[in-house]
Amino acid sequence: MLAAAPHRGDERQVVRHGHCLLGVSNRSSRHEASIAVDGDLGVAVNGVIDNAADLARALGLRNGPEFSHAALLLAAFRRLGWRAPRDLRGVFAAVVTDGQRAWAFRDQLGFRSLFYRNEPDRVFFASEAKQVVAGAGIARRPDPDVVAAIVFSDYDDDTPCAVSGVRRLAKSTVMMAGAGRSEFRRYWDPESLIETATFSEEELQERFDELMDQANARMLTGHDAVSLSGGIDSPAIAAYAAPRHLELGGRPLSALSAVYPDQPSVDEREYIEIVAADLDIPLHTFEHQAGQLDRLTEWVEVLDGPTPVWAVNEVDESYRRAEALGFRTLLTGEVAEHVMAMRSHLETHLIYHGRFRALQAQLRLQQGAGAGPARTARNLIRWAAPGRLRYMRSRRQDRYRGAPRPDFLDAERLEGGDSDLLVGARTRWHDRQLVAFGGPGIGVEADEVRQELRNIMVRMPWTDVDLWEFFISLRAEQKFPGRRSKDLVRHLLRGRVPDAILDREKPTVFNEAIMAGVDYPALRHWILGHDRNVDGVDYGALAGHLEREDLTLWEYIWARDLAVAHAFLSLG
Repeated sequence: MLAAAPHRGDERQVVRHGHCLLGVSNRSSRHEASIAVDGDLGVAVNGVIDNAADLARALGLRNGPEFSHAALLLAAFRRLGWRAPRDLRGVFAAVVTDGQRAWAFRDQLGFRSLFYRNEPDRVFFASEAKQVVAGAGIARRPDPDVVAAIVFSDYDDDTPCAVSGVRRLAKSTVMMAGAGRSEFRRYWDPESLIETATFSEEELQERFDELMDQANARMLTGHDAVSLSGGIDSPAIAAYAAPRHLELGGRPLSALSAVYPDQPSVDEREYIEIVAADLDIPLHTFEHQAGQLDRLTEWVEVLDGPTPVWAVNEVDESYRRAEALGFRTLLTGEVAEHVMAMRSHLETHLIYHGRFRALQAQLRLQQGAGAGPARTARNLIRWAAPGRLRYMRSRRQDRYRGAPRPDFLDAERLEGGDSDLLVGARTRWHDRQLVAFGGPGIGVEADEVRQELRNIMVRMPWTDVDLWEFFISLRAEQKFPGRRSKDLVRHLLRGRVPDAILDREKPTVFNEAIMAGVDYPALRHWILGHDRNVDGVDYGALAGHLEREDLTLWEYIWARDLAVAHAFLSLG
């Protein structure tokens, strides 16, 4: 099983504990996986526990910071049982065993993967699906139903892996396996935190600064770079991480950025240089060279399947540059939108919960931006419309998520991926705050493998659990005081992030860069003339577009992801 994923390192350790075998792999340059056995318990863990020192002190361990993460987790499990992962912060996946039973879990947000196969007399756990296949001795072949579900974004926590016979463990969940049975328990429930706190303006700033500083400090190693863009999310990380990095390693934090000199509408060099100069940090830039569908067979094989919104080569180039420059950790602003910018349906939420003073404040803001009485009335009707009415309107207009439906996709099949339109008006905003906590995180699984291939760890300070819980707990009108989704964060970052960044009106859109990479010969090669087609696709209509080479942006993204799916299906 360890040999099935050689990119995870050749320094291997295997320990037998009762009826269980525990094994880990590490690179010589980085040890993130460890095993510990003490009395009746054994544990194997992969990843990083960010609050290890604090947890060790709470458990009364004298040498807490020097403990391996496995030894620390073993002590925590002995004290707290299956609820132990609730107190952990970081990115991790682990299996604990008493020699007869096994408890498996991964971090709250699923940044470390854990796959399994449960058979009547044995169970396999591993970081990658291919490792489970190797241990179980089963054939490695694609599951066409799961591949189709990925193409149409119609999947949830119960959807198996794209490799047939393998399942993934849901995030924030403990699985207990033993004696021919298994059970699952949720150990973290962010929903219970929604709108549970109220801060004064001074308290809000103080608490944000404290948590943002803590999030960055937890993830720095002293050999770090920030993946810097011209938006708000990554400059905020740089602002808090730069002074901490200087204290930690005596050297400045670095910035790594992709630039697009041939595509002015995409290029953010101007804003990136403003941030780098303001923080006095070295800036490394590069241009993407790889095609979007290059090395497709190699990628789907190592990643064990297709991933939603394929951008593997672009991401890999960033990691390769970071590795070549000697960085161990790459900080990114990814997922920040889910933490603090899920504003949609705010007014609907205020209406259905009787918070009319807050609604009135929002209406005044819109009127100040030029919305007249007629538009305001239309907005009120739209906000209060039942989910079924919104869904029927979308179907009547033959649209999918606000864009014209590609004519080569079956409307009925798209319903699964568009089911959020059916959500009741009363819970729409509430559900948006939790959207990142559902689903299997297929793209995150693939990204973990890409990091292993490039010997780089990617960390996302905005996703620190304590920081995220803070934003979840804010009342809706305090979290979104203005017309724009990030107005609160703009206010909190004022004075730390340059005004030129905070006051940008239009975000960068990467449409031009995506369309510049369209490779029609590769699309035709992978999509047309195969005997394993994806249900719900009209290949005749799609073939016409590919021959005429007239795909729109939205159609191309669908076609590209379909090509990736076919590349994976061809392996079986």
